[in-house]
Amino acid sequence: MSARRPVRAGMLGIAVATAGLTAGVVAAPASAAATAKVNVVHGIPGVAVKVCVDGKGVADNFRYGNRIVGATLPATTHKVRLVAAGKSCGASAILKSTYTLGADRNYTIVANLNAAGTPNLKAFVNNVKPTVAGKARLTVRHTAKAPAVNVWAGSTKLISGTGFTWGKSATLPVPAGTYSVKVTLPGSTKAVIGPASKTLNAGRAYQVYAVGSPGHYRLVTIKVPVGTA
Repeated sequence: MSARRPVRAGMLGIAVATAGLTAGVVAAPASAAATAKVNVVHGIPGVAVKVCVDGKGVADNFRYGNRIVGATLPATTHKVRLVAAGKSCGASAILKSTYTLGADRNYTIVANLNAAGTPNLKAFVNNVKPTVAGKARLTVRHTAKAPAVNVWAGSTKLISGTGFTWGKSATLPVPAGTYSVKVTLPGSTKAVIGPASKTLNAGRAYQVYAVGSPGHYRLVTIKVPVGTA
């Protein structure tokens, strides 16, 4: 992550950190004609925001569980700010960060609560290469105020152990089909998030984000086109 500086969190009433992309996500700026795709997930319960990019509003009254999918931006450096819903993009930021996007790359930015409950922005780079024949690509990401978790598809445990903690991402090929997806604590089969029905089609890539806080958990899904890089 890039160096962090505390900023005032406005209506959240706490300080949050300026979050950059991880080193694996940052790429050198490309030519002005090159573009990248960006998805945004709102994973903080109880807060409605306006999403601003480079000083311009791209979504207002953006609420918990909402998504922006496949926004096209020039492959260069951009300033992303979240301000209170209905405010101008020049208002005090609830969360803010600067991101450098690589040409023909696909990213997801998640406004979320970390394991300690602190609001922050977490960015991921997405695999958009063609999938294994006859299978879907499923990526599960832990961006909730929760300890280590296990992830299930039906009766099959996809992710297990105590290492899948906040900020972690796991990707695996799965047969096409409809699955009941749930999140449990290690050593338990009782759902703490979900279950939720997810239909996965062959040749497609899916991201499932665990977001929220106790009593307000949910799973948010984004479908990403493949074969674009």
